[in-house]
Amino acid sequence: MRRRITPGAALAALLSLGACASLPESGPRTDAVLHAAGYHLVRLDMATPNPPPAASPARGMAALPPAAPTGRLAPGDEVQITLWEANPTGQTLLTQPALRLSLRVGADGSVALPYLGVWHVAGESAPALSCRIAAAFAAQGHQIQAAVLDTTPTADRVVLAGEAAKPGLYPLAGALTLSALIAEGGGGRGPADETLVRLRRGAHEAEMPLSTLLADPADDIPLAPGDEVTLLPRRRYFYAFGAVNHPGLFPYDAPALSLLTALAEAAGLRDDLAAPRGVFLYRPGPSQTVYQLDLSDPASVFAASRFSLHPGDVLYVSDASVADAAKILSAITGLGNIAAVPRNFGAPY
Repeated sequence: MRRRITPGAALAALLSLGACASLPESGPRTDAVLHAAGYHLVRLDMATPNPPPAASPARGMAALPPAAPTGRLAPGDEVQITLWEANPTGQTLLTQPALRLSLRVGADGSVALPYLGVWHVAGESAPALSCRIAAAFAAQGHQIQAAVLDTTPTADRVVLAGEAAKPGLYPLAGALTLSALIAEGGGGRGPADETLVRLRRGAHEAEMPLSTLLADPADDIPLAPGDEVTLLPRRRYFYAFGAVNHPGLFPYDAPALSLLTALAEAAGLRDDLAAPRGVFLYRPGPSQTVYQLDLSDPASVFAASRFSLHPGDVLYVSDASVADAAKILSAITGLGNIAAVPRNFGAPY
């Protein structure tokens, strides 16, 4: 007699066949994640603490070297020097009404002054140079005075570059702060939370998100001559893979995202593969934490909606055990839909 083969017996045979071979998988099974070591496992529910996102790297704007004083001569500056002699009789040894010289500070920071020779003036203020010239001429006339005007102060400028609305060179007038320069340059082209500010001062460099800079006055430091400020796009991502409909790399393009939003970005779980209790959120970092969300619990949707996702988090959904049957049937028959396989064989989801 020909023995009739029931669907359950056929499925058991297929599963036993699958046990002898390695089935394709996108990652570890639910039980493997739950019982593995090396990280802290947290069951995610309404009572789970909702930690804030890790602080963005500030790298110390306030810790940069102090700003150098403004109004200093620098190589390339054009200076105008005026000399005159105070004389009650109206007679003077100098050209009437005064002697005016226009000199350019050389690449070595020096200028050639008549009767005085070559002087190094870079880094000196115009008033200090005026006093030094007057003192040098003190023995050569009656109360000879000197006035120095820096007509093209090349040093007292800062650079605004990158994703600024109006990049360029800006004069450093007074105690111009970092945020004031960005505002003068029209701000960034993207939202403040998605813009990174990088400040280079000589050999030192610091950076932080624009939103953090605006929220903390301590880091809104005065700029120094020669500072270079660059606005960069702040690229942040989270990852989704496993039994989701749309695995991949996703931009973290909002001040805050919830786990429920991340699941929606990945187009939800695959009906033919996903284990509802096998939704895991891997959080790299010193704590090495893995959060488990059990979507077979109706209240888990509320927990996912209030739990914050952090940039760099990894969303992983494991395969259900019954998915093995679908994979075997697909390999044998070409039928790739789990709807063709009975779903109530007692396999844990």
